[in-house]
Amino acid sequence: MSTMRALVSTEGKTAQVKDIPIPTPAEGEILVKVHHVAQNPTDWKAMRAVPPGRIIGCDFSGTIEDPNGSSWRKSQRVAGFVHGTWAEPTRGSFAEYLVTEKDVVYEVPESASWEDAAAVPLAFATAVQAMEQRLKLPEPSRPTKDSFPLFINGGTSSVGKYAIQLAKLSGLFVVASGSKKNHELLKELGADACVDYKDEDWPQQVRKLTHDKLEHAFDCIAEGGSVEKITKAMSPSKGGHTVTLLPISDETKKTSADTNSKVKLESTIVYTVFGRELHYGVFDNQGAPRPKDKAVWVKYLSLLPELLSSKKIKANRIKSMEGGLDGILEGFEMHSAGKVSAEKLCYQVGQ
Repeated sequence: MSTMRALVSTEGKTAQVKDIPIPTPAEGEILVKVHHVAQNPTDWKAMRAVPPGRIIGCDFSGTIEDPNGSSWRKSQRVAGFVHGTWAEPTRGSFAEYLVTEKDVVYEVPESASWEDAAAVPLAFATAVQAMEQRLKLPEPSRPTKDSFPLFINGGTSSVGKYAIQLAKLSGLFVVASGSKKNHELLKELGADACVDYKDEDWPQQVRKLTHDKLEHAFDCIAEGGSVEKITKAMSPSKGGHTVTLLPISDETKKTSADTNSKVKLESTIVYTVFGRELHYGVFDNQGAPRPKDKAVWVKYLSLLPELLSSKKIKANRIKSMEGGLDGILEGFEMHSAGKVSAEKLCYQVGQ
């Protein structure tokens, strides 16, 4: 067999399952037979932004089809994420096979399902990057003995749920936002306190919960005025540092500075972990290759098998979707319409 099925971008800002050649790994790359994939908001957003012919998708789990001289073995269970819709080199996970670098996958422990393994990588990597590298928070392997507060906005998002777990492992006092119906879930993941983002006064609630000592925040939403509201929750005397998952507009920066000029705002983009030059709109932390970003992600890939098997990190709640590759466009519609909440859409691609 020399061809495979893949979800490929087409004219009209949509995509279609097509038969395309199975990719051949270059030096330093491996070929993976995909078993399951997980959906992220970045997937449908990318589909609407890229030219035709790009393979959609980031998260995957599968088996090594061609180790290509690496230390991996054929049929070994692995998972990871790729920079979906990237053209040079070609990347995309919503396909029967994919090529990726040999060092950006992790071995899936026997205790983890294919779906759980696929639901972890991109969101987990984003949380690691934002918290350890941008916010300079303690690592889980070296938790702080002097617990201090961290606010996570969008705690029930895919990234937010991993951020809560990492923060708790790092010894922090975690305050998370989410709708009231999900507060028990947030506390199960490790949140010490929760606020409802629907409450107009949630910034004041956060100030009270943190005794006006909040200096670190991770905004997993970064829309609808959330950045400005977080600034209101920060320490009035010391300010702090907020990291966001979306670019921060000049208007937002000005409004935030008017509220508390001591608060630093910074956006981050997880695709820097692949060590390639990246120009992605007006994000911070892009441009020239960032080898440290890749090194940190490679380190965590080596830690993930134990973190998952020990249940120190629990995969996001899964919603199994029907139709395999053919069902993904329906999932995109659900995501873009705001019909996905506190769960990860997963699809079976192969056996």
